[in-house]
Amino acid sequence: MLLLAAGLTEDMAQQPTSDSRLKQRLVGAVVLISLAVIFIPMMLGGKGGFDRLITSSNIPAKPEEGRRVVEIPLHEAPPRPEKKPVTTVVVDEYTKKLPENFVPAEPQKNQEAGIDSKPSEKPASPPRKKAVEKKLAKTVNNTVADQARAWVVQMGSFSERANAMVLRDRIRKKKYSVYVEAVATNRGTIYRVRVGPERNRARAEALQAKLRKVFNLNGMVFPHKDKKQ
Repeated sequence: MLLLAAGLTEDMAQQPTSDSRLKQRLVGAVVLISLAVIFIPMMLGGKGGFDRLITSSNIPAKPEEGRRVVEIPLHEAPPRPEKKPVTTVVVDEYTKKLPENFVPAEPQKNQEAGIDSKPSEKPASPPRKKAVEKKLAKTVNNTVADQARAWVVQMGSFSERANAMVLRDRIRKKKYSVYVEAVATNRGTIYRVRVGPERNRARAEALQAKLRKVFNLNGMVFPHKDKKQ
């Protein structure tokens, strides 16, 4: 290009003045374009700037330091926690069935006195077996007395829920707070009819005496625990 410009300059010197000015301008434009073609790519990186494009070959590798691995859990339902065994459940006429985890308690806790004891208007003198059962119940009663925060009067226990409900309704008609409690034992489920609770044993014993006069039934005082099943 420089040689071409030099040749044009020599021709301009041999031609008239009116054409020489036009040719000088053309030579200047050619020189400027030549300089631009040479120096502008050098200023942009030497290859026209194409090496600045982001491709798969010029992406640097991610440093190992500071890399976090995140585990994405699968959408699976968490396992259900195992239900603790239940030995005592309060039941009523709306209770259709007992819980699946309704199991017997420890053998020493399954002692029940007077199961299926049919209420009588005039209780007869208890036989020797009844006295032994009452003594055993009293022993069990004393072992948990310190932990009891309330007391109840048990009016009877039955192997048939219907019988327990009959006695419950009879006591309820007299405006007493009464409920039926199902207990799982090694002999099967029994249903206890209990009145209360009372805050201390003295009041429970006073309630026991009153119930004996009203219903002509011998009840028994037991500790009451609020079991959160």
